[in-house]
Amino acid sequence: MNSLKTDEITLKRDGDICFVCFNRPERNNTLKLSTLATLEQIARSFTDDIETKVVIFHANGKHFSFGADLRDIQKQAAKNLPLVLRRRQMALGAELLKSIQNIPQVTICALQGTAVGGAVAIASACDFRIASTDCQMSYGEVKLGMPLMWHALPLCVQLIGPARAKKMIMSGRPENANTLLHWGFVDEISNADAVLGNAVKMAGIYTSLPPVAVQAIKKSINAYSGALDQAVMHMDTDQFLLLQNSEDAKEAFMALTEKRSGKFTGD
Repeated sequence: MNSLKTDEITLKRDGDICFVCFNRPERNNTLKLSTLATLEQIARSFTDDIETKVVIFHANGKHFSFGADLRDIQKQAAKNLPLVLRRRQMALGAELLKSIQNIPQVTICALQGTAVGGAVAIASACDFRIASTDCQMSYGEVKLGMPLMWHALPLCVQLIGPARAKKMIMSGRPENANTLLHWGFVDEISNADAVLGNAVKMAGIYTSLPPVAVQAIKKSINAYSGALDQAVMHMDTDQFLLLQNSEDAKEAFMALTEKRSGKFTGD
């Protein structure tokens, strides 16, 4: 797959670097189910790609991505689909992260502005992250009465350790670029207008090296650091589906819609 352009994603090649770009700036690059499916298809296509050495994920517009498209979630919920189909839909995010991790080539994520929830999870599945100085990242699921899913929790823990992962995921509060650099979540920060250019510079380190050796090392490190991920996280989709129907989740969603503080009871 050398090029692709949809209302949601663009894909283009420049020499031995491929650029995967979020392309919904008018909606802050929010992620619909169709976006996730397209991204997974793109990620899997690199398995048969012998020309690309580095894949760079980035976004058009002021913000990298506000995460899940709440309007799309509401639309899917209104369909009242059978549980068996809802489980398959909710598992799509985890399949996407797995497909990004399994990209043989080096992956770099260039982030600017705000990144939330699933967008941060996508960034964490890449090998490296470069953020703009004004970048803020957060896992906002807890504010909607939901746990973090997509098997993204181990990726965060591996990057910043248990205590900082708890702070970031359990509070849902945004962390700035300097903090994330100090923690090790991002590898480099730069001015917003230079983020993509610096990602290309970083890519140059790996495009100049023997690709088979680089890709073999990447695969071994991923296998070692994530050896227990699937065994531990296999139920996170079911946890999400359980909590989605809780009274606290309904109250959280209404509070967000009405721009007020929620009143939570533990039900």
